[in-house]
Amino acid sequence: MVPESQPSLLQKLRRDMPTRAAYSSDASLFRRVPAAVLEPESVEDVLDGIAYAKQQGWPIVGRGGGSSVAGNAIGDGLVIDTSRHFNRILSIDPATQTAVVEPGVICDQLREAAAEYGLTYGPDPSTHSRCTIGGMVANNACGSHSVAYGTAAENLIDITMALPSGKLVTFSESGCDDPDLDKALKDLYTEHEELIGKELGRFPRQVSGYGLHYLGTDIAKALAGSEGTLGVITQMTVRLIPKPAYTALAVLSFGDVFAAAAAAPRLRQPGVATIEGMGGDLLAALRSKNGQENAGDNLPGQPHAGGWLYCETTGDTQEEAVSVANALTESIEHTGAVVVSDPKEARALWRIREASAGTVTRLPDGGEAWPNWEDSAVPPENLADYLRELYALMDKYEYRGIPFGHFGEGCVHVRISFDFHTQEGIDNFERFMNEAAALVSKYGGSLSGEHGDGRARSSLLSTMYSAELRSVFEEFKLLFDPQRVMNPGVLVWADAVTEGLRMEPNQRRNEIQPTQLFLQDKGSFTNAVNRCVGVSACRSMDGAMCPSFQITHDEVHSTRGRARVLSELFRGETVEPSDVEESLDLCLSCKACASECPVNVDMASYKSEFLHDRYEGKLRPRVHYLMGWLPILSEIAHRLPLVPRIAGKLMQSRIPAKVMAKAGGLDAGRPLISFAPESLQKWAKKRAPKYIGEPIVLWPDSFNSKLNTQPAQAAVEVLEALGFRVIIPQEFVCCGLTWHSTGQLDMTRKVLEHSAKVFEPYIAQGLDVVAIEPSCTTMLQHDAVSQTRDPRVARLAAATKSFSEVVAPKIEALVAEGRIQPQAGSVLTQVHCHERSLGDPQQSEAILAALGYDQDQIQTGCCGLAGNWGYEDGHAEMSFELGERELFPRVREHDGIVAADGFSCRTQVQQGTGKQALHVAEIVRDVLKESGV
Repeated sequence: MVPESQPSLLQKLRRDMPTRAAYSSDASLFRRVPAAVLEPESVEDVLDGIAYAKQQGWPIVGRGGGSSVAGNAIGDGLVIDTSRHFNRILSIDPATQTAVVEPGVICDQLREAAAEYGLTYGPDPSTHSRCTIGGMVANNACGSHSVAYGTAAENLIDITMALPSGKLVTFSESGCDDPDLDKALKDLYTEHEELIGKELGRFPRQVSGYGLHYLGTDIAKALAGSEGTLGVITQMTVRLIPKPAYTALAVLSFGDVFAAAAAAPRLRQPGVATIEGMGGDLLAALRSKNGQENAGDNLPGQPHAGGWLYCETTGDTQEEAVSVANALTESIEHTGAVVVSDPKEARALWRIREASAGTVTRLPDGGEAWPNWEDSAVPPENLADYLRELYALMDKYEYRGIPFGHFGEGCVHVRISFDFHTQEGIDNFERFMNEAAALVSKYGGSLSGEHGDGRARSSLLSTMYSAELRSVFEEFKLLFDPQRVMNPGVLVWADAVTEGLRMEPNQRRNEIQPTQLFLQDKGSFTNAVNRCVGVSACRSMDGAMCPSFQITHDEVHSTRGRARVLSELFRGETVEPSDVEESLDLCLSCKACASECPVNVDMASYKSEFLHDRYEGKLRPRVHYLMGWLPILSEIAHRLPLVPRIAGKLMQSRIPAKVMAKAGGLDAGRPLISFAPESLQKWAKKRAPKYIGEPIVLWPDSFNSKLNTQPAQAAVEVLEALGFRVIIPQEFVCCGLTWHSTGQLDMTRKVLEHSAKVFEPYIAQGLDVVAIEPSCTTMLQHDAVSQTRDPRVARLAAATKSFSEVVAPKIEALVAEGRIQPQAGSVLTQVHCHERSLGDPQQSEAILAALGYDQDQIQTGCCGLAGNWGYEDGHAEMSFELGERELFPRVREHDGIVAADGFSCRTQVQQGTGKQALHVAEIVRDVLKESGV
C-alpha cells in the first residue's frame, strides 16, 4: 500500500537491476543488493519512503555520496539517496556564522557558497569534492583540518531527522522537540553518566560507537556518528568559520613513517591547521599510475625520505603564515623541508596526499590492497608506537600496506593486502581484524577515527568497550528505532566482519575470460573491475571524469556504478547482460577514468571487453558495423571513382542523410560526417616528391586520411618545412580504435597486427612514426599492447610519437633563432579526451606558447562527441548537452583561433557552434608560411 500523501512514490522508487547493482556497495569491502533506491526531492518523500519500506518489511539506510569505506551506506532494503535532488543550501547567515542545509549538499558546494561571506565549513575529508554534509555528519567525518576545526559533530548546531516512527524530530544543544524522547535521552545519560564519562570522549578522534558523552552538553552532537542507525537526516544547521586570510604549507620529510608519526604531536602549535602524514611507499604507488610517473618531484628529502608531514599554517598576513611555517621547520629534526605560499604550488602538493585513499588500493607492484582496518586512531603521543606494532602485525600475516592520515590527531589510514580469493585468506583477514582491534585498544585508541564503524568494525566494538557500555548503546538505539529497521547490522547487533564481502570467491562464479591482456591485473577482467574500490572520484563535478555522471547525476552512470554492475554480472546472481549494456550505454569511452581515477579504472576497455563477450557469435547493433568498420568502409570508398564525392553529397542532404542515419543505427539528431573528395595518399602521390631531410613516417589514420585531410596535409607541409622527409604508406593501416570502442576485439587485434606488419620495415630502420590524431596516437602508444602479444605491435607502440612531440622542439629552436616572429592573439584549446588522459597535451601548449599565442583551455574534458558514441541512436541530445557545459559557450564568445587536434572535437565544435576549429598543424603551417620558413 502506497502512502496516501504521496501516490507518486512508486514512480520515484527505482527497482531496476542496474540501479540496485550500482548501489550494492560504497567504498568498502561489503556488498548488499538493495530492494529499491529512492532519490527524494523533499522531506515528504523521505517520510513516504520510510513508511513504504516498513510496509514492505525492508530495512532502511540513508546515503549521501557513498564514499564511506566502512560499509555503512549500503543495505538490502530501501536505500534513500539524498545526493541527487535533496541537496539545497537553505540559508547562510554570516552574522551567526551558520548554514542551514539539506543532507545531500556536497562539502565543496557549501564551502564555495560560504566563501562569498569570507567563511568556510571546517571539516574537509579528502573526498570533499563529492561527499555530502549529511554523510559527513552521519559518520562524524573530520578531514585534514581537524587539528584546527574539529569533527563534524563539533561543527553541528542542530539536526532534524525522520525517525522510523514517521516523526520529524529536531535535536539541538538543549534537547529535542519530542518531549518523550527528550526526557528519555536525558534520563539515559543521567543513569549512566559515570560509565559514559569513563569510556567515551577520551580524545578527539574517538568516534567509534555512539557519541553518548555529548548527551550531557549538546544532544545534537550525540547524533553525529550514528551512521544512519537512528533515522534519516533531513536538515542540519552547521557552524561556519572565518576562512583564513592567508595560508602557507610546510612539507617536512623524515627517514621513515615512524619518525614522522613521532614528530606530529610536537607540531600542534598556534597557527597550525593541518598535520597530515604519509609513508614513503605512497609515492611509489602513485608513480605506478597512468600519467603520474613524475608525481612527487616537488616533495622534499628525496630520494631517501620514508615519510612526510603536511603542515598548513594560517595568518592575518602572508608573511605571518609563512613565518609560522618556517618556525615549524626549525622546531623539530627532519631530513628536508619546503615551504610554499603560492596556492598553485600548495595545491600540487596537496593532490599527492588527497589521492592517497584511492592510490594505495594498488601497491607499487600492482598488488591489491583494501580498506577495513582503515582509520584507526590513538592519542597522538601514542601514534609512533602503535604504528610500529601495527606494522609488526601486518608482517605476521605477510600483509603489506601504505599508511597515511591525520597524524597530528593520531589517526592513520592504511590499505592492506588482504586476500579475499580463498577461504584461508578470509580466515586470516578475520583473525587480523580481531588482533588489530586488541592492539588499538591497548594504546587507548579507537577502531574508527572518522569514517564510523559500519560493517567493517562494528562487530569489534566488544574489544574496545565494556559489555555495560555496549548495552547502553543498544538502549540508545531502541529509543529511536524500537523495531531495529534503520541500517541493521551497524554499531549494535552487528554483522560479522566477514559477512557479505564483495570480493569473496563467489564473485568469480560467472567471470568473463577476457580477450584483452589486462597486463596490470594478472590477465583477469574481474581483477581489473575490482580496481574500483569506490572512492567516488568519478562523482566529482571537477575534472573530466565522469561526463555522463556530470550530466545525469545518476550513480548508474558513474564509473563506480558501472563497475558495480559489472561485478554483479561476474557473480551470476542478479544482473543480466542487458542490465550491464544499459549501464554502459552512456559511457563515452573518453578514458578520463584511466588517469583521473586514483587507481586507473579504465571503463572504456571494460566496456569493449563486455561488448565483445556480449555479441560474440551474435548479430550486433547496426551502428557497430557502420561505425566500427568505418576505416575499411572509407578505404573502399576511396578506391572507387566518384564514390567519395557522391556519398559526401548524400550525407549532407537532409532527407537522404536521415534515411542513411536510421538505416545505420545512428542518431538522426545530428549531421553526418562525409568523405574527403580525395584521400591523403592520393594527394601525396600527386605532389612533387621531397627526398631531402631526415625520414619520418606519418601514420595515415582513417579520420585525417579519408574524412578530412586538411590537418594531415598541413602536418606534412610542416614536417617538410622543418627538414623531414615524410613517408606516407599507401597500404591500408589502422590503429583499430573504432573496432575496439564497439567491442570487436578480434578485429582490433587483426587490424593492429596487419598495421604493425606494414610498418615493421620502417621501424626496423629506426624511423619514428608520427601520428596526428590524438585518439589514434594513444591507442597505438597504450591500448595496442593490451590487444596482442605480437612483438611488432609493441615495437610500433614504442616508435609512435605525437605530432606535437616531434614538432615542439623544432619550433622552439626556430623561435630562439629569430626565424619566427611572435604572433598576436589568443587560442582557445579543446584537448582531446584521450590525449588529456593518456597523452601529453603540454607539447601542443609548448608550440603555441613558443609562437607567442595567449592560451586558454577548455576544462571540462571530453567535447561530448566521443567518436562513435555521439552518433549512436539516442545519444545526440546528451552529446550536445555535454558540449554546452563549457565548450560551445566559450567557442561562441571567443574571437581568436580555436584549436582542436581531435577529429571528433572539431566535428563537435562545428556542429555545435558553426565555427571551424583547427589542428595545431594547421596553425603552425600558417605561421611558418607567414615567416617564410
